[in-house]
Amino acid sequence: VYYRSKVLVKKIFTNISLKFLNLGDIKSKGIDPELILLGSISGDIYLATDLANLDEEFVNENLLTKSDEFIDCRTAGDQLAQSQGGIISQSKSQLEWNRKNLYCGIDGGETLGLRGGQSRKCSKCDIELFPRTDPVIITLVSNGDYCLLGQSKGRLSNLNIYSCLAGFVDQGESIEEAVAREIMEESGIKVKDVTYYASQPWPFPWSLMIGCHAKADSEEINFDEHEMHSVKWFHRDEVISALEEKNKNLNVPGNIAIAHHLIKAWANKEV
Repeated sequence: VYYRSKVLVKKIFTNISLKFLNLGDIKSKGIDPELILLGSISGDIYLATDLANLDEEFVNENLLTKSDEFIDCRTAGDQLAQSQGGIISQSKSQLEWNRKNLYCGIDGGETLGLRGGQSRKCSKCDIELFPRTDPVIITLVSNGDYCLLGQSKGRLSNLNIYSCLAGFVDQGESIEEAVAREIMEESGIKVKDVTYYASQPWPFPWSLMIGCHAKADSEEINFDEHEMHSVKWFHRDEVISALEEKNKNLNVPGNIAIAHHLIKAWANKEV
């Protein structure tokens, strides 16, 4: 259950877990929510909904207990078990896609949800729309015992976190081409020997992060000041201490993010 994009969790001391509500209990309060089908486990059907159109006080008084709370999805993802983080990835992406596709992009006709929100159909031209996933490359560039990390303007610079460089894959572009272009655009560094490492769904709003490693083919940084706040080379020892949260001058993403695992694999010489 979401409320204005925040997810419902149950807090027990410092531990949190997703809080699931029974649909019958929700409807007994006079609420008829729009639902997205997520799937079934052991015969139980799981759905998702965002109660954004309801008054916050009404939701809190009628559906929540003292240990329940709506929290930011990124905060929840940092603390939840991996399986529950996956539920957020699926449900938040699908709720956002349905919310942003209420009207047809061809003729402006109203769209109607089908298959439990897995597609939408235009009431005028009958075209059927399906949820989109945007591919994003995220790359740890290395040069011997140094790796390239950056801060984009906005969230990362506000939190003083350095991360791998990333960007959307363009149409007609391979993963390797996207890596080379994005790294050049954001840092001015040429790269070679691009290798795939792992992927991660990222529901902000509906991306698939494609994690790669690459070797630097140049050293002089010339970063895009319109997009990036800072881009620097960091020594392996600095990175290891940052991963251990012992470096006052360098913060890296937590282990919820694929960037953390790209950095860790390089720092530990696993790649």
